[in-house]
Amino acid sequence: MPTQRRNPFEQTLPTQPGSPAGYYDHLRVATPRQRSRQWEKAHLSQKATYRGVDPNLALRVKQIATDLEVRDGEVARTLLEYAMRAMASGDLDLNPRPHPERMRMTLFPETETIDEKRKRGGMPARKKKQDEPRWRVVTTWRGLPPALKQEIANLAAEDGLNVPAGELVTALLRFSLKAFDYGLLKMEPVAVVSSYTLAEGTV
Repeated sequence: MPTQRRNPFEQTLPTQPGSPAGYYDHLRVATPRQRSRQWEKAHLSQKATYRGVDPNLALRVKQIATDLEVRDGEVARTLLEYAMRAMASGDLDLNPRPHPERMRMTLFPETETIDEKRKRGGMPARKKKQDEPRWRVVTTWRGLPPALKQEIANLAAEDGLNVPAGELVTALLRFSLKAFDYGLLKMEPVAVVSSYTLAEGTV
């Protein structure tokens, strides 16, 4: 009588003596560990985003932060707070003027339109590739206190200087960076203890 041969391609789970049915049912394929967003959520109120900040100044902030080995948001906060204190003491006076192409005022009236440059002969008539409009540039920093963000927003609002917030931030950074270059503003990094260890003691 022929015996039934086992199919060699049939897969069977290993069993252990006395293991009940469904012993391996609880096993699941490991899933990638999700990144914790607790820090971002806890510091969401300290995130600041501004449109139209001079990209050269934002790059300078990042470079200083790299040199000092701190976050760029901390450098931006120091520069902005320094300029705001200068405004409060009268050392910095911002005088907005009407802008010919928009309803709001501007802190940089020396900016000329393309037609104005052509009229004074400062720009050739042939078409040149234009840089991306500054208002499209978005700058984001983390570490700005809500009080500082609100103070900047109030100053840029219609009841204040009535200028775009990005222009205001640009003017504040420009003032403080000059003070930094002249040695009037100093930024010194401080070591922060991020972890502790238990010292061996006696009973």
